[in-house]
Amino acid sequence: MVTSLVAILGTLLGATATYIFQMRTAKQARQSAREERLWQERLATYSTFASALTDFRKSQNDRWHREQENSQSAAYATARDESYRQRANATAALYRLRLVTTNPELDSLASLALKLTEEIHDATDEQDRTGRGRKARRALLDFTQAAAVDVQQLHI
Repeated sequence: MVTSLVAILGTLLGATATYIFQMRTAKQARQSAREERLWQERLATYSTFASALTDFRKSQNDRWHREQENSQSAAYATARDESYRQRANATAALYRLRLVTTNPELDSLASLALKLTEEIHDATDEQDRTGRGRKARRALLDFTQAAAVDVQQLHI
């Protein structure tokens, strides 16, 4: 009788321990999968923002050049409309970035890069446009360097 009780208690203890370990393992697996998805989402979002900002900067330069040629031309109107479209894409990418990052430095760097890119078409002459373009490009580089650190730390 005592042997039967010991066997039953041993079985119950073993089943309970197995259940606890399986629950812990399942929780860890879910956490790892969540972290991997977050890492992938941040990587994709940061890349999308950098690409959108690069396209926006190109459109701003084109807009400036078309305006210098003839601000009343259809080519300028097309370039201006394209810059508006690219700004909307870059702004949407910034909002998506804000949804996936908890890093205020990245938000600040991304916002600055967008702001500096928006200002390119306001240049007064070629030298001013070149300087504004360099500042915008540098701001994007600063963002991508900080974003690289963020995604590399997440994936360790």
